[in-house]
Amino acid sequence: MAARFMYVVRVKIPVKEEHEWNRWHNKVHIPKVLAQPGFIQVRKFRAVGDGAKEAEYFVLYELQNQTAYVKYAQSEEGAKLRQEYLDEYGAKTKITRWAWQETLKLIKG
Repeated sequence: MAARFMYVVRVKIPVKEEHEWNRWHNKVHIPKVLAQPGFIQVRKFRAVGDGAKEAEYFVLYELQNQTAYVKYAQSEEGAKLRQEYLDEYGAKTKITRWAWQETLKLIKG
């Protein structure tokens, strides 16, 4: 089996914007990204913390391989989706994007 390839997006958003951002992100943005060729699944995690003014999320998109990621990153549709995000929440969020390739997989057993 080929190594997993992940497109990882870290988002920091003010807590006061979090509920509406999650609604839009979960119902509108993520489904559009996941519908792109080569995307397999997505998982979203929120950092644990109390009293922070910002919420921090990691969104982990799994792709079939690096080629699928490169095609998405260079595609017009990928650029359109990134711009839609910026238009909707770019001024309210801090966003960082990475591409990661799996180098080790251990399963307890």
